[in-house]
Amino acid sequence: MSLKEGLQKLLKVQDVDLELKSLEEAKSKYPAEISRRQAEITRAEDGLKELTDRLEELERRRRHLERELDSAREQLKKLEARFSEVKTNKEYDALQLEVEACKNKMSEYEGEILEIIESGDGIREKVELETQDVGDLQQEQQARIDELQAKLDSLQGEVDGVESQRQAAIKGVDGSLLRSYENTRGGRGLTVAPVRKGSCGACYRQLPAQIKTIVRRSEEIVICESCGAIMAWDDESSKN
Repeated sequence: MSLKEGLQKLLKVQDVDLELKSLEEAKSKYPAEISRRQAEITRAEDGLKELTDRLEELERRRRHLERELDSAREQLKKLEARFSEVKTNKEYDALQLEVEACKNKMSEYEGEILEIIESGDGIREKVELETQDVGDLQQEQQARIDELQAKLDSLQGEVDGVESQRQAAIKGVDGSLLRSYENTRGGRGLTVAPVRKGSCGACYRQLPAQIKTIVRRSEEIVICESCGAIMAWDDESSKN
């Protein structure tokens, strides 16, 4: 394959690569939105879990206090039963202090249990509301995520198809020419620029007559001094 034919094939390879680039850019937008929507679901679920964890913590505390209250009641019964055994005023006063301390402790337990019940009721209402809201959010966001994923999968199918076209397009291209092309890719503009009407097809710089002649002969690789593109003569060039 001549250099001219190789350059013409590179122009076709470049067309395929530009299509691939466009598909990849489109494809790159979907994962970010999918991640953002998944993060919204996670934040909502975390908020609901925080409420339910708090409710469970309050319930555990309430059960503990109720056990302590039951123990205090039993202790009070035992203390009150001892009054029948008291023989001196000193013993009576000491026992009376123990009874008052036990009753105070019971009162503290009952007060805290009441606060927990009231707080629990408020949190339970929030949990019910949040559960509904989170469910609606999950349904709404997941529907959009599924839609985006379907588009992403579809685009990936297109990418795979174009990749196959690229493999077919590079067949027969000289290895050194292909390496020059690959090494030049990634910059701005075109990697391979057709020379049309005496100008570089990438940056539109007017080429000196000598350079145009060299490009037209296609006997060596010519790089545009302005944009760095590999220049290739094509059929349009004959219309100078």
